[in-house]
Amino acid sequence: MLVFDFDGVLHDSRHRAWRCYQDARREMELWALPDLTGPEELPVIYQGVLSASLTRWIDFEVAERFWKRHAELAARTAEAEPLGVLPDLARLLADLAAGPGYAIVTGSHHITVRTLLDRDLVAHQSPRVLLSRDDPGGKTDKLRALREHHGATVYVGDTGSDVRHAHAAQLVSVAVAYGYADLADLHAADPDHLLATPADLATWCRARTGTDAPGTPAPSRTV
Repeated sequence: MLVFDFDGVLHDSRHRAWRCYQDARREMELWALPDLTGPEELPVIYQGVLSASLTRWIDFEVAERFWKRHAELAARTAEAEPLGVLPDLARLLADLAAGPGYAIVTGSHHITVRTLLDRDLVAHQSPRVLLSRDDPGGKTDKLRALREHHGATVYVGDTGSDVRHAHAAQLVSVAVAYGYADLADLHAADPDHLLATPADLATWCRARTGTDAPGTPAPSRTV
């Protein structure tokens, strides 16, 4: 079974994440946090462990409250998101659901992920397991449980923190370069595979699981 992060991997939420960051910063009056001018500056704050990355400007406990508020705002605004699953990955998820299955482990709220998945996938194409911030335990614990009870072998994420969680859970770590983190953060985490585009990820997953579609190109390069 393959396991995916959601935001930044299966769904492009960068504009919404940036807007919610700015709104939470303003609402909580955390003027010490960087004033990001656009989603392209998200890598400034998405470095390493999420809350710890903000301790360059604010206390860890405040950072925890900030990200909780950020997740609440992101959930509230998901309904207005124009797109669901990235186009290059919707067919892949449908094929995985019909075969070995797949899971999602995410820091987003459950309802947010379900709302966006339902834009492109019908019920039988849903993840076999969906673990969100609404479920108890940390990401490493959730990944380890999926390995032990569902035979998970791979975790796909878009930040250095995701890579480290995969390693801690003894899973193959795949990082994508089109998400929230910059390449330096991803390289520093030393993923087993680093893929450039959603199409590259789809190709790699098909080769890994034997669900190759007709005309699928050769397995992806790394970046």
